[in-house]
Amino acid sequence: MAADAEKQGPDLRQGIPVGALQDGGMVLGRVDDEDVLLVRAGGELFAVGAHCTHYHGPLADGIVVDDTVRCPWHHACFSLRSGEAVRAPALDSIACWRVERQGDTAFVREKLSPARSLAVNPMHPSSVVIIGGGGAGLAAADVLRREGFDGPIAIISADDSPPCDRPNLSKDYLAGTAQEDWIPLRPAEFYSDNRIDLILDTRVASIEPARRDVLVENGTPRSFGALLIATGADPVHLPIPGAEGPQVHYLRSFSDSRALVRKAADARHVVVVGASFGE
Repeated sequence: MAADAEKQGPDLRQGIPVGALQDGGMVLGRVDDEDVLLVRAGGELFAVGAHCTHYHGPLADGIVVDDTVRCPWHHACFSLRSGEAVRAPALDSIACWRVERQGDTAFVREKLSPARSLAVNPMHPSSVVIIGGGGAGLAAADVLRREGFDGPIAIISADDSPPCDRPNLSKDYLAGTAQEDWIPLRPAEFYSDNRIDLILDTRVASIEPARRDVLVENGTPRSFGALLIATGADPVHLPIPGAEGPQVHYLRSFSDSRALVRKAADARHVVVVGASFGE
């Protein structure tokens, strides 16, 4: 029903009165077969894709802040000028269209080619090491490459699988509606194509700021020009009776979810924070 309602929005190619949009206002319409959001911000008009690239959230229900639009679901943020994802959890940009104003009417014209920022800061570090293989660490590496950083990047992760969208571990995957290859945030070739050294199943034992290196548990040092610590947090354990019993499981990694699926197939009842599996 929601998708049908969106298709009934105005045809933005045919134009819309500028007066229908106040500063910070949005109109959800369509251009050909695509849902498009026409936004007025600071006296300028922008046309962008209507859905967040994270979980397809409706940007029309979000808010405009300066020259960005923010998703109402998980607060991903996109530039209205370029469509770039400028705040996690979204990693991919949204499309942009050219807007032409004729008198008091705004027309949405052709889709624009994606903008690529290639500005390189001459003061950039020689290399970047990121400790933590979650969404934040991946987003940092992704933005570094998109912003033109050409030096070595390494992600050191204690997990044995690539960065994934952790909320999915206790939702769609356990419900059986998400296949295993949907869980990683980026495919394996993303890391090789972008020259990102993803080091899995490895913990950092110590950081030596004076020497500018980290030491992993096997004793191997790795030097860095800049260091980002993005390890996240451990799940909060429920402070209630029975919460430490064998039937309660806390999920943080993909391995945790895989193990729980195997265990749930043989157990009469397995409890996860916020979900329950029974016969």
